[in-house]
Amino acid sequence: MENPWALNYRTIDTSSRIKANSAIPAGFVVSKSEKLNKRKANIDQQQKDQNDIQKLKVKRAYEKAFNSVKGIFMNVIMMFMSGNSINQFTIIIVGMLLSNPIKALRQTNEVFKEFENENGDNSFLLKPKLTYIALSVAQLLVGLYKCASLGILPTTTSDWLTFEEPKTFLESVHGGTTF
Repeated sequence: MENPWALNYRTIDTSSRIKANSAIPAGFVVSKSEKLNKRKANIDQQQKDQNDIQKLKVKRAYEKAFNSVKGIFMNVIMMFMSGNSINQFTIIIVGMLLSNPIKALRQTNEVFKEFENENGDNSFLLKPKLTYIALSVAQLLVGLYKCASLGILPTTTSDWLTFEEPKTFLESVHGGTTF
C-alpha cells in the first residue's frame, strides 16, 4: 500500500498552472504578436517549472543519501560501549555494523527509484548516488575497524599460513592483583 503522505514526483502536473494563467476573457481579441509572445512565455514557464522540479528532485535525493549516515554516530557509540572483548553483545553489534551497509549498497537503485524521470535521463542522480555509496562504504569501514580492534580480522602472516607461529610477546602486563 502506498503511503498517502509520500510525494510522488512523477505525478506532478505543471501544465495545470499554465492553463489557469492563460484564460482569455470572452470578447477579447488577441493579436498575432501577443499570441507569439504568450507561447514563448508559456514555453519559458514550462522549462522553468521543469528545472524547478529537477532541483527539487536533486535536493530530496541528497536528503535521502544523507539519511543513511545519521545512524553512524549511534553505531560508533555502541561500538565504543561494547568494548574490545569478544562476547555475544559485541558480535551482534559487529554483525549489524557489517550487514547494514552491505544491504544499503545492494538497495542503492531502489532507494533512488522515486526520483527517476520517465524519459530515462537520470544523470542528475549520479552525485547523490555516489554520496550514498561513499557514506555506506564509510559505515562498512567503521565495522571493519571494530573487527580489527577485536582481533578477528586476519591481518598477520600467522593467520594465513599454518606453519607460521603466532608472535609471542616478551612481556605482559595484567591488573593490579598479585598472586
